[in-house]
Amino acid sequence: MIKDRLGKYGAVYFSGDIKESVEDILGNETKKEILDDFFKALIKYDEFSEQLKNTKLTPNLTVLLYGPPGTGKTSLTRGFAKKYSIPICIVESDRLVSPLLGDTIKNIRGVVELAAEISKERGAFILFFDEIDAVGSERSNIHEVGEIKRAVISFLQVIDRVNYEGVPLAIFGATNHQHQLDSAIWRRFTFHFKFDFPDYNLRKQIIEGFVYKIENAKIGVDNSIFTNLNKEYKEIQDIVKELERKLGRKISEFDDNILWDEVKRKGKIEGLLKLTIGYSGSDIERGTKVALLKAINSELLTYDIFYNSLKMVGGTAIHVERQDILSDARTPTKAQKVFEENKKKLLGPPEI
Repeated sequence: MIKDRLGKYGAVYFSGDIKESVEDILGNETKKEILDDFFKALIKYDEFSEQLKNTKLTPNLTVLLYGPPGTGKTSLTRGFAKKYSIPICIVESDRLVSPLLGDTIKNIRGVVELAAEISKERGAFILFFDEIDAVGSERSNIHEVGEIKRAVISFLQVIDRVNYEGVPLAIFGATNHQHQLDSAIWRRFTFHFKFDFPDYNLRKQIIEGFVYKIENAKIGVDNSIFTNLNKEYKEIQDIVKELERKLGRKISEFDDNILWDEVKRKGKIEGLLKLTIGYSGSDIERGTKVALLKAINSELLTYDIFYNSLKMVGGTAIHVERQDILSDARTPTKAQKVFEENKKKLLGPPEI
């Protein structure tokens, strides 16, 4: 059983275990097109592996996904795994990093070599490293312990070996802290995909999608939610068009503060789209679930319930900004923190 063999490193999912579909992850259309080609090629890889070896042209089946948490990195990968019926193992970083000398390297080699062995036996397989910065931090960081530096080298070596041997094993890495990744780790990944917070156009689709799900569950939904959302959306679009006409160029919600500064100046827009600036899709989902509990009790989802629920959960961007402010050259990386936490668990509190 694959789950028994890889279970100690993380969760293994087969197609029937996965709830998400590619269509559930709104936006990211360009990424979806490229990833669709990637997964189609992964399925056919076995057919051409020998020919590719003979030409000394074996592709690197490696993908790096980076950006804020909750923006769809893991969910989209699982969705494609489901679509193409490819088993996937989501490797958890805290199961790899160990305070015992040599164990981190052993774990990294173990999970990659085992996944490669499984892919040789049964074909296409996906190994997904969540929070890859825990084992791929910049080696020049003064805070990094020698064990982690050796772990980075070991990780690079096993990736190179898998690519050289032409194994149908796709290695994905996901991180919220791409600036902490070792430059050599970046180079080992063929595809780099940045995931951003959804803009107001996409947030509108996400909000509508969740409200429709509540309607489909036969729970009452006040039409004022759609009315207010559409009104706010039109007002924002009018401001965008006016600004683009004045500036003579396209503007993005996240390139600068021009749009929301203008919205604030006009002072007439206060709604779901403005509230959810810097919210990820997961943040909106959490807010919807809070609203759902209240709607079940009242048997009606009102605009106020929905607005207040989204406001209560808050957006990920605020937490990311705080982390960026606190993160500088004096701050230990995620790898260092995991290492120290595991060491404390193993050794217990210091003697007094």
